[in-house]
Amino acid sequence: MPSQDKYEGYSTESGDMRDSTQKTYRDLEVNIITRTDRVDITALIIEIGFSEDINSPYLVGRLTFVDNSALATTLPIIGQESVEIKFIRAGVEVEKTFSCTNVVNITKMVGEVAGIEMELESTKILTNSVSVFSKSYSGLASDIIQKIHTNYLGEAVDIQSPSSSAHNIVFPFGRPYPAIRKILSSTFGSDGTPYYLFENLFGDGPILKSLGDMLIEETDEKLFELKKHLNYNKDTTTGQGSRLSPDTIGALYGYSIEQNADTLALLTSGALANNTIRINPANKHYTENNFYYEDHAAGYSPLDPYQKYEVNDTKLSAGILKPSLDVEFHNPIAFESEGVTELNTQSDVLAKTKKKSFSRRINNMVIIRATTDSHPEKLKAGTCVNMRVLANAPPMEGEQLEDLLNSGRHLITSVDHILRGGEYTMELTLAREGLSQPAKIGKTAASSSGPR
Repeated sequence: MPSQDKYEGYSTESGDMRDSTQKTYRDLEVNIITRTDRVDITALIIEIGFSEDINSPYLVGRLTFVDNSALATTLPIIGQESVEIKFIRAGVEVEKTFSCTNVVNITKMVGEVAGIEMELESTKILTNSVSVFSKSYSGLASDIIQKIHTNYLGEAVDIQSPSSSAHNIVFPFGRPYPAIRKILSSTFGSDGTPYYLFENLFGDGPILKSLGDMLIEETDEKLFELKKHLNYNKDTTTGQGSRLSPDTIGALYGYSIEQNADTLALLTSGALANNTIRINPANKHYTENNFYYEDHAAGYSPLDPYQKYEVNDTKLSAGILKPSLDVEFHNPIAFESEGVTELNTQSDVLAKTKKKSFSRRINNMVIIRATTDSHPEKLKAGTCVNMRVLANAPPMEGEQLEDLLNSGRHLITSVDHILRGGEYTMELTLAREGLSQPAKIGKTAASSSGPR
C-alpha cells in the first residue's frame, strides 16, 4: 500500500510514470470463473462500473464485454459466475471478486458478435441470501453489528464511530443484512447523528460511521479541493499540456446542481419542527415531545437557511406550529438495554426524531452531480471535499468568479467508478445540509481564503 505522501502528490519521481496522468489505470485483468472454467476476458471489455454508497453496506457493479466466441453459450454465462477484477490506479491496486447475479442487455452487434452485460454483486450478498440465524444479543449497537457481520458474513467491520445506544434484541430466523438494517434504523452515532454501514472500492472492508463524523473529520484546510480548471498547462516555457499533470489528479470536469433547498419536503416531513408521540406498549404509556431542529439537532454549517424561517408570520422556533406529527413505538423491554450507556435512546425521547431530521436535511438541501478524474484516496463515499462552484457571471480577465454560497464543504454520498475506453472517471453525488457565506456584490473569489 502506498504511503500517505504518495496520495498527496503522486510524484512521478516516486512512482510509475503511467500513474501520473489523469484518467489512467493500468494492468487490468478480468476473469470469469465458473465451476469448471476460468476465462480471461480482459481484451473483450467494453466497460466496467462499480458503485459505492453510504446507504449500501456492500459494493455493486456491472461489466459489459464483447462476446465473439460464443462464451455466453459455451461456458455458459447464466448468472452464477464469479468475476475477478484487478487494476492499478495511481499506484494503488484494486483486487475484487464479485458474483454475477444476472445477465442482461444481450445485444447483437456486427455479424455474429454480441454485447453482454453482467450485473455484479459483492459475494457477501450471496452469503446473506442463504444465512438464517436465531440469536439474542445484548450490548452496544455497534458491537452487535460487528458480531453479526463477522460471524455470518465472514468480515470484520471498521467501527469508526461508536454507537450511542445499547440493546437487548432477539432475531428469530433473521438474515444478517436485514438484522443490521433493523439496528441501524433504531440507533445512531454517539454524536446523535444518523449511522451508516458502507464500503469503499479503495478500502479493506465495511465501515461503520456517523454522519457527524463524516462532516467534521477533516478541517477546512485539509479538504481535497474540487475545482474546474480551464487550462492544465502551468508551464509557460513549453507547450507540454501534461507537463505537470500529477497536480491535477482528481480534477473536476463538470457538474450540475440538481437540487437546491427543497423547503416543502423539509417542512412536511417534520425535519425542521415536529410533534412526536412516543408510545410504550409495555406499560401503556405515552409522551408528547416537541422538536425544533435548531434547539435539538443543530447542523454544522455556519449559514443555516432555515434558522429564522417563518410561516404566516410565526417563527418555527416559537413552538406554536406543529407542521408534522410522528408516532413512535418504543419498547425498552423488548429492544433496548438500560444502564449500558448513558446515551441510550431511552433517556433521549427525541433521539429518532433528531436522526430523521439530520438525514432529511442532508438529502433535501444542495445536491450536486459531479464528473471527476479518479482519485483513490480523496474521492470516496463518506468523505468530504471542498467543492468550488463557479458564479453565474462573466469574470473579468484573469479572474474566476466563485459562488461562495454553494461552494465549500460537501459530503460525497455516492461514487460511481467508470472504466471505459481506456479511461477511468468518477461520477460523484455531493450533498450538504447548509450553505456557505454569500459573497457581496462585486466581490470575487480572489478575496476568498477557503471554504466557509
